[in-house]
Amino acid sequence: MFSTLIRMQSVILCLTCFTTVVYGYPDGARVGACETMTPGHGAAVQTGPSPYRMTLNNERYSPGNRIAITVSGGTFRGLLVQARPANCSTVTFPTFSLMANESNFQTLDCNSVANSAVTHTNRNDKTQAEFYWTPAASLGHVYFRATVVQNFNTYWVGIQSSVLSDTNSADPVPDSVCDMQPNGGADLKSALYIMVTMLVALFLTV
Repeated sequence: MFSTLIRMQSVILCLTCFTTVVYGYPDGARVGACETMTPGHGAAVQTGPSPYRMTLNNERYSPGNRIAITVSGGTFRGLLVQARPANCSTVTFPTFSLMANESNFQTLDCNSVANSAVTHTNRNDKTQAEFYWTPAASLGHVYFRATVVQNFNTYWVGIQSSVLSDTNSADPVPDSVCDMQPNGGADLKSALYIMVTMLVALFLTV
């Protein structure tokens, strides 16, 4: 009887710890999602090809240039986009800005850096996202990385744009993202989160 009570308390504690993790945020991603870019829905990330794509209005940039970014490919509800180094580290680069009268998207401060990401403001169906990225300095070659949420249980992580080359950088432009650091984009925390979620579910059924 006592052991059963202890077990029940453990289950309740586990569920309490995961409540804030699995709860979906209809008004935009939280800063806690900045590193792994994984929504806290409790569902597994899609492993098949994404229907969504990111396109840029230029292949090169200099400080002060405004780069227009478009996310398209079908209806979606949630979005998180960052600019990162082409070597796939988790550093996030500002500065994002929105189009005039934009109501479906907002900027987010990742790693305490103002306007270093873009996310959604509501759960309404959207068919396209358009916004800007304007670097204040040369940051090396960069790319844009996105998570797109189609619905509560269906989302893709790690959607990549083409490499945006820095006109002031002497480094060679990689043929594709992460060429300078293979496997640098692996989301270990995402894998651990899914593993722990499965263990909790198994514990509850025993």
